[in-house]
Amino acid sequence: MLFEVFQAGISLFREPHETRWNPYGLQGDLLLFFRDFKKSIDSKDLQRIQNLISDNYYSNSFVNQNKQQLLSWFQEVFQKMPSVVYPSLEIEICKAPEIRGEDQVYLVLRPTLNIHILGINLASHLFGTNSRISMLIEKNTNSGLFSITNMEEV
Repeated sequence: MLFEVFQAGISLFREPHETRWNPYGLQGDLLLFFRDFKKSIDSKDLQRIQNLISDNYYSNSFVNQNKQQLLSWFQEVFQKMPSVVYPSLEIEICKAPEIRGEDQVYLVLRPTLNIHILGINLASHLFGTNSRISMLIEKNTNSGLFSITNMEEV
């Protein structure tokens, strides 16, 4: 009986944890890209985030209209968090990825930022927007790696 309760507890913990690392609807290189993006946010690693954003990044609906502005925004968000507080990005895919051309993928997602202190979730809110965002990511033809080219509020 104790073993069954233990298994049920593990299942309850594992399900939301796995969906945070494996957003439904993503696979292959796209899944690896979003895992890297999540890990970059969760660890507050600005250098790693910089590598995931295209030098050609642009946005018309966000204040962060170019790569440098977006990186400055991330830096400001991370600096506001005390050292014992960690973010945990959760991504909900709202529209199946759509291939555009040879090297671009378009998708709509809802990013939620969960704030943790010592493993306890203190708050959750939409990350950088009040609704869903559309994202255009582009595959580098030389490396085969994706980077964010455009984000817009939907």
